[in-house]
Amino acid sequence: MASDQQNPDALRVHFGLELRRTRQRTKLSQNELAKALGCTPQWICQLEKADKTVSEQTALDLDTYFKTDGWDRDEGHFHRIYQTIRRAGRHRVLLPGFDAYLRHESRAIGIRSFAAQVVPGLLQTEGYARGLMMPGESVETLDARVAGRMERQATLTRQNPPMTIFVLDESVLYRPVGGPKVMVEQLDHLIGFESSLNVDVRVLPYGRVAPAGLEGGFILLNFEQEADLMYIEAAGVGQLIESKSTMFKAGVRFSLVMGEALSRTETFQLLSRTREEYA
Repeated sequence: MASDQQNPDALRVHFGLELRRTRQRTKLSQNELAKALGCTPQWICQLEKADKTVSEQTALDLDTYFKTDGWDRDEGHFHRIYQTIRRAGRHRVLLPGFDAYLRHESRAIGIRSFAAQVVPGLLQTEGYARGLMMPGESVETLDARVAGRMERQATLTRQNPPMTIFVLDESVLYRPVGGPKVMVEQLDHLIGFESSLNVDVRVLPYGRVAPAGLEGGFILLNFEQEADLMYIEAAGVGQLIESKSTMFKAGVRFSLVMGEALSRTETFQLLSRTREEYA
């Protein structure tokens, strides 16, 4: 089973086998279990054969019915398997190299991000995140990516959150990801950080030339005891860089971009004006 921990298909098979084993141990037929849960026998059959996607509510209902260990705290047997399936699904849909970045991001004490194309993931609303997804992907894949991005934002509100600075190129504000309604919601979300003590949002305006920002976006992570890291993306692949000389140059580059950015007050005035243009 250990080798299948990152394979959601294998984990769904495991879920089905565990359901069948539990049902048979309690001497229930598929018809009897379906009646008790208010679903069809076909549904139970499909779950046991791993032909159906496992939902969180299904897992919770099974735990409640069978009174599995931890069911009353939403930590029952089937819910634990469901959570493993969900984590594996998100791992599968991550950009190559991004899973390694996430492990570091969650432990950082400082995050500096320059966004040259779109609002950074840590600041995205659900609607905006969905607007960035590639067309043609399955609903399950899209849901996994969006859910992972939303959960990732807990980094900003955890106990002892990192000090973060986000510099957005002004073009980010005028790229209508998801349409006007989504952009209004996204800009409202950014404006909501105006009084934040640990999240500083700035905009690099069109009118200021910052050569350091023309090479694309990047993220710098700072740690209490470990070496600092830089993360960049190119051609659909993410890369972590820990070279001290590269980190020093990147730090200088971020300082130059920050130096050309609007003040905090000017930034939120621009965000408010842009919001009105979409409303």
